[in-house]
Amino acid sequence: MSQLYRQKWTIAAWAVALAVGIGEAWRERSFAADKARLLEPKTVTLDDIKLKEFAYEGTPRGEIGVYFEGQTAGTRNFVVGQFRLKPGQEPHPIHKHPEEEILIVTSGKGEICCDGKITKIGPGSVMYTSPNAPHGIKNLGDEVLTFYFVKWIGVGR
Repeated sequence: MSQLYRQKWTIAAWAVALAVGIGEAWRERSFAADKARLLEPKTVTLDDIKLKEFAYEGTPRGEIGVYFEGQTAGTRNFVVGQFRLKPGQEPHPIHKHPEEEILIVTSGKGEICCDGKITKIGPGSVMYTSPNAPHGIKNLGDEVLTFYFVKWIGVGR
């Protein structure tokens, strides 16, 4: 093997090693940056959140407050909140989105449409919907209907 041939292979080997090292360092840096943006473990009380008026197409529908919003180790687009839905209202028409979602009703009465099935609901009712399944909730009572919602997209999706 000629000296020039060996030098070319040595340079090529060093270039590959350097590229692998830079790639590894970049991946570690990227992982550290992602980890730094994750939601931190903590407890949030109702006193900690700010309820805001929620309107759809200019019509006030109720109040919403968000407890958590961000990314976790196993999810992205993770959101936890409370909604206080006015009598006779729905937050918005039946809709769908890429997140999975759970609704937990704590007061009031109404109905939930989940993947084409309508169910009468009250305190203790829980809805789960898979990604892109049509769903919605409506207050059929004379009092505010309060529910909590949890939405997420898994990291692998």
